[in-house]
Amino acid sequence: MRHICSFVAAVIQLEEQSVRFDFYQESQRSKPVRELLKQRATLPRHYFDYLFHSGVLEVESDPPYQPVAAQPAAIGMNIRSLGSNVVFDMCFAPQTYKLWQNTDAVLEDISLSADLFEEYVYRLGAISRFRYLGRVDDPLVATQLGENDMIEFKRDFLLSKTGIIKSIVAFANSNNGNLFLGITDEGTISGVDHEVEHYGDPDKYILAITQYIQDKTVPLLTPFPKITLQKVQGKYVVAIFVEVASELICGLDKNGEKYVVIRTNNRSVVVKDPHQIGEIYVKRKLGSEISRRLGLL
Repeated sequence: MRHICSFVAAVIQLEEQSVRFDFYQESQRSKPVRELLKQRATLPRHYFDYLFHSGVLEVESDPPYQPVAAQPAAIGMNIRSLGSNVVFDMCFAPQTYKLWQNTDAVLEDISLSADLFEEYVYRLGAISRFRYLGRVDDPLVATQLGENDMIEFKRDFLLSKTGIIKSIVAFANSNNGNLFLGITDEGTISGVDHEVEHYGDPDKYILAITQYIQDKTVPLLTPFPKITLQKVQGKYVVAIFVEVASELICGLDKNGEKYVVIRTNNRSVVVKDPHQIGEIYVKRKLGSEISRRLGLL
């Protein structure tokens, strides 16, 4: 049976443990169409051969390619954006249950039409998730978008600590979100240069932010927010990307008491109603769709 689509690898360099190749997608519809997905990609050979043995990959090489014996592998699709086209990272790991923790090979920024994406997910038995949906790496892009359900600005770290934890907990309990330090509420780049100078160097500054988030959130955020320090218009800006958590995340106030925050109407709102907190907990443990089917939400 010939499928409507196949990945095609044009081998550039073959080594004992890895393969370098140009990565294409070829569709067999009204007429064959080949599209370059990634130039000079590299994969460990056992993952490359897993794609070959699974029937989704055709290999072009001279001399003809000889795959090694198939080995177990898990494949996951980290979706970055979703629409008529899906942009995603294809992640590889030895075991499915450790896929997101032990990813040891990635093909980044692949774009496929939604129907082809679904076809490959089905044929590979892949696991997909919206890990990067809503991620904004560029602070200038964030200022153009403005504050919304997935973007929030703070002037600094030292004078905004409580608000920072509220925002991080809210994103973790609601949806992926981006928190920027060194940007005013109006979207002006103010910078955190004075704070970097206060801590002595950029690494110590980022370490202080990281440690504070660890100390003021429970349980431990996994994966932990990605924190980067960037120069924008000659000023330092901190970008923090928070992924939605699978567990209920709490902040700790100055007395060590727990509190819950969610994101709603572009704001981080503290939740005090025990019933609503229980709903959030159930949703995190079972997933929103299963919770709805069981009548729990």
